[in-house]
Amino acid sequence: MVVLLNETEQIIAKILAERRYKNNRARGVVDRQIGGQSSEETDLNGLGAEMAFAKMFNVYPDLGDVPGKEDGITHKGYTYDVKTTKYKNGRLLAVMSKQIEDCNLYVLMIGEFPSYRIVGYARAEDLLSGNYIDDLGRGPGHAMKQTEFAFKKFNGDEMKGT
Repeated sequence: MVVLLNETEQIIAKILAERRYKNNRARGVVDRQIGGQSSEETDLNGLGAEMAFAKMFNVYPDLGDVPGKEDGITHKGYTYDVKTTKYKNGRLLAVMSKQIEDCNLYVLMIGEFPSYRIVGYARAEDLLSGNYIDDLGRGPGHAMKQTEFAFKKFNGDEMKGT
């Protein structure tokens, strides 16, 4: 399922992504991204993907800009950390400092602002197990291939029972 952010959602995402980026850098929050794209691009695509995911499930995304704090999206008592990549065969990534208790599920969205497609998700205990560590050129990180997802297909039914 592809989700396209409408014009208003795009404006909100652009403003908030820029604000989060500036606030984090001004307060000395270290940029821990694993990929090679610019930090600004990462922030905009990340926020856009979070908004698209929330839109899919009719939940409210975290629109706060508290430096260094990522709440993720909460739905039916579970927390989701939405990750994004522009690569069709991109991997689900998480920095090494992530802890299992940080969230329940990591979701991978593929696309570029303002259009995203959800491809799957993995439980935190699977992604962060230590079995999926790779170095993509910026130090080690958790990196799960799409073929390794605990749940390979995502059509929304998983959210109902999760």
